[in-house]
Amino acid sequence: MFVEDNSIIDYFANNEMCLGIVVKGGNERLQVQGTLPPPRKVSARQVLAIHGKAKKEHITALALLQERIQETMAEIDVELLWADLLERGDGSLSLEDICQNYFAAAEPLQLSAMARKLIADNLHFQRQGQEFSPRTAEGIAELKRLRQERAAKAALKERQRDWLAAVLTGSATAGPEAVPAEMEPFVKLTLDYLLCGFNSEVVNLLADCPHGKTARETALRLLKKLSRLPEDADEFLLVNGIHAAFPAAAAQHADSLPDFETMAQERAARRDLCAEYVFSIDDEDTREIDDALSVRTNPAGGLQVGIHLAAPSCFVSKDDILDTVAVERPLSLYLPTTVVTMFPERLGCDLASLEAGKLRPALSFLVEFSPEGELLDWEMTLSQIKVARRLTYHEANALLATGEGETGAALQVLQRQGEYLRQLREEAGAVSLNRPELKVTVRRNEISLREDDPETPSHNLVQEFMILANHLAARYALRNEIPIIYRVQDMSSEPVHPVHPYHALDFDREVRKMKRTRLSTFPQPHAGLGLDLYTQVSSPLRRYADLVIQRQLTAHLCAQALPYTQEELFAVLDNVESTTSQNRALEREARRYWILEYLRRNGMEQDYRATIVRLEGAMVLAELAEFYERGVVMTRDRHSLGEELQVRLQEVKPQLGRLVMTLAR
Repeated sequence: MFVEDNSIIDYFANNEMCLGIVVKGGNERLQVQGTLPPPRKVSARQVLAIHGKAKKEHITALALLQERIQETMAEIDVELLWADLLERGDGSLSLEDICQNYFAAAEPLQLSAMARKLIADNLHFQRQGQEFSPRTAEGIAELKRLRQERAAKAALKERQRDWLAAVLTGSATAGPEAVPAEMEPFVKLTLDYLLCGFNSEVVNLLADCPHGKTARETALRLLKKLSRLPEDADEFLLVNGIHAAFPAAAAQHADSLPDFETMAQERAARRDLCAEYVFSIDDEDTREIDDALSVRTNPAGGLQVGIHLAAPSCFVSKDDILDTVAVERPLSLYLPTTVVTMFPERLGCDLASLEAGKLRPALSFLVEFSPEGELLDWEMTLSQIKVARRLTYHEANALLATGEGETGAALQVLQRQGEYLRQLREEAGAVSLNRPELKVTVRRNEISLREDDPETPSHNLVQEFMILANHLAARYALRNEIPIIYRVQDMSSEPVHPVHPYHALDFDREVRKMKRTRLSTFPQPHAGLGLDLYTQVSSPLRRYADLVIQRQLTAHLCAQALPYTQEELFAVLDNVESTTSQNRALEREARRYWILEYLRRNGMEQDYRATIVRLEGAMVLAELAEFYERGVVMTRDRHSLGEELQVRLQEVKPQLGRLVMTLAR
């Protein structure tokens, strides 16, 4: 249909009719000016009626026509029209046919009036394009029911919104006995959201609450006011959306997994290393034991060191239910109040954990050293082992000091070899920078702090052999052209020096010199470790990225197709790395929260030492000695970087992470 310039047209625009004057006509695309600028582009197929040419100023012309259309609309009885057409049973009808039936004519004025009337009614007729069909009586009844339900739901939502605001502002009575019956489902859904992460329509109401809080913060506040929060609920975890519990299906799947001892086919494919004297070294409260060591001295004075890593890939396949869960929580979180594991307890703390006295699958690195400590040869193999003894770091340090028994002697041999490996790395440029931290434990709301020293002899021993295993895994992948993700670090532009003893300002200066560690699909050096190649595979129970690399290596050892292409690998690990960074930040925030809470409860009246680490104008930032947390010092005196101050706490707000100090007088 060709439409001339200056024509007044009535056209369909989504679910409404619009009047306009054609500025630029044509067969396909039109430019149409309505009552408001700018002109709109309209397809000729959208045009319902042409009302002649505009003879007056266009706004006046459109207003007059609109008035005539409304007068004609008033003549239309939709229910009468519907009953007549339904009785005739003609199905879908064009507006021309409907107008002919009702007016005995189908002039532009009648077409425009009928279209508007039927669109406005939207109950008796169903529209498809420019055709309308009468609904059945049953269809109308169902539509009315649905609309009533929608209206009732909208009204309930408004009542929920008002009730929520009233409880939070204190204008409504709070407490479990005061919750109206119709609000109980809302409270239950709020609990499900906060405790289990179950999303529902209540999330939008919680997020829209005008208090500048997140949906989780609002949910927590509501449930506390109503006394509906479980006694053992960890508020820090809940606000940050961390759920220690696993989905029921994942937990059930983990519970159904067979013990390794019953997996005859898997055991037959693995080298039996149960004759080796294997021991593990971990924190006393660690339950996911994913590494262990063994050592044997040969007659010539050389060593065979075994580095044995847990093998959850024996139980968890790519994309299965436990793998999907692990992707969403790709790092076990060690928080003051609890541990949020990557895998359900049945798998991560039992079946795959290298528990003493239990037969377990492993990925083992068997490394041969000369009597002088030089690495002569090594191999990586799928194995089965049985850990003979579990040690804590404290126990291992005591045995290292005395060399007592088979374990003490083995530890001393490993310590000497580890020191030689560290020396080689340091000669290649490795620098160890470890900032002291406090281990914070909260039980029954009691906070205990103890220094977590990462530089004890047993820590250094374990660290060296885990670094070695990761280095050898990278070498194996490169040698066999297995796609993996390497962890690389570029050389610093200026020399980096270790900081012993720890000094806050010196530590900051040295850390700032170092380049960030990054992921790469290409083999490159890791300058901070003094190695030409490096990946991570040593913590597969606690880090999802390590499990992914373990799968690649395991598939190659079994002569199977690799589970990940290079592109898939990078996509998976890049996403996991982002989530892992967020989780590590949560660990830091949780530790700071509870340290500040400890200070708030116990240390407001004491003097402390603090070291100035930053000066920005009048702002003085200092690190509190022995607590390793930083805060602002309120002072008008002139100070210098690195200066030690005697301070007293002025303001401590754990929830805001705020620590303010003043000079002690």
